Amino acid sequence: MTDEVIGFSGFDFFEECYEYCENACFIGDTKNSVERFMRNSFSGTSGYRVDPVTVELIMKDYGCSCGEYAMEQEAFEKFKAIASEKGIRFEARPELGDLSLMIVDVEGVKITDD
Repeated sequence: MTDEVIGFSGFDFFEECYEYCENACFIGDTKNSVERFMRNSFSGTSGYRVDPVTVELIMKDYGCSCGEYAMEQEAFEKFKAIASEKGIRFEARPELGDLSLMIVDVEGVKITDD
């Protein structure tokens, strides 16, 4: 794969999981956009960390979202370029509630057992 950072996700310490947008693990363009997302999240968490996300992590289902990710535009563009280069197949659609997000279903993700 590649270790190029395409975006960032917020890990909620209380919930012990990455923050979601509906059923899709959120990937923001920048650390600042993830911090804003975490502050405005359903849980309103104050205890979290922001982690870099690579395509390699996505393919390992790092967020346990079964290969579904909510990506901000810049993160999506980076993902799309690497996916094309690596032959990774995916389907993408705009998030109905927030057209700045793309919901991306990635094929070939190694689904983790909970």
